[in-house]
Amino acid sequence: MVYGSIFNIIRGNPFNLEVLVDSWPDYQTVITRPQKQPMMDDKDHYTNTYHIFSKDFQKLPAILECDSVINWKQSLTIEGCQNGLNEKIQDVVAFKSVKVDYSKRFLYMTEDVFKFIASNASKLMKSNEVASLENVTFKRTNNNFKLSLLDVSHAEFVNNNWKYRQNEKSLRFIKRCLQNFPGFYLLDPEGNPIAWTIMEHTNEVRMGYTLPEYQGRRITQWMGINCMQYLKETNMPFYCQVESMNESAHRLMKSLGFQLLDSGWHEWKCVPVEF
Repeated sequence: MVYGSIFNIIRGNPFNLEVLVDSWPDYQTVITRPQKQPMMDDKDHYTNTYHIFSKDFQKLPAILECDSVINWKQSLTIEGCQNGLNEKIQDVVAFKSVKVDYSKRFLYMTEDVFKFIASNASKLMKSNEVASLENVTFKRTNNNFKLSLLDVSHAEFVNNNWKYRQNEKSLRFIKRCLQNFPGFYLLDPEGNPIAWTIMEHTNEVRMGYTLPEYQGRRITQWMGINCMQYLKETNMPFYCQVESMNESAHRLMKSLGFQLLDSGWHEWKCVPVEF
């Protein structure tokens, strides 16, 4: 998550993020968050997001409790991919006037992305290459279906079928994603979208959805193969997270060659009690 945020910061920073560290150059904790200007809506937890990585959990609570680091007066989302984060964050919110909704999901990544991150970690802050989304082509499943790139005009139907959606704030978030990151959708013979997924500002591939009448027909697997090929060709690292009970998504991840990470994916949605 932090890696993906920094990856996009140095490639134009379309979400206007900033990086905080506890010390430099020998840092132990890294936090990415939006700059102050984008966080003008106190109730927009889609925008007010913080991503955390730490090598020193003992000192982490003292960092997180600072209002200059996290604005606890807003609705916000904290995400991380380390076991042990929940205990430290719960220690902090126990002394804040906020309601917390914590969720843990399964984190998936491919071996190719592991290698990409390992080989590029030392070069990350030096790169300014931007992956182009122009002139992309995809193979057809057959003569009836076609894969193409989403654009901002598709934001509404993505929002209407997203589990955590159906409000203006989620729609605004999806539009920003589609304006700045690749999204993919499959068209039926009449040109109607039947399956789709998008990438967001930490390079997570998410919001995947297939219309019920097309589920179970291996369409999602075929779309996933082509999406992964495109992301690899444009040197964009990516990962996915899956809810524990979503067995079909777990099978899809394994069929696409994803590996399950022991650390998991963790999220805390925090809302001030007065909201």
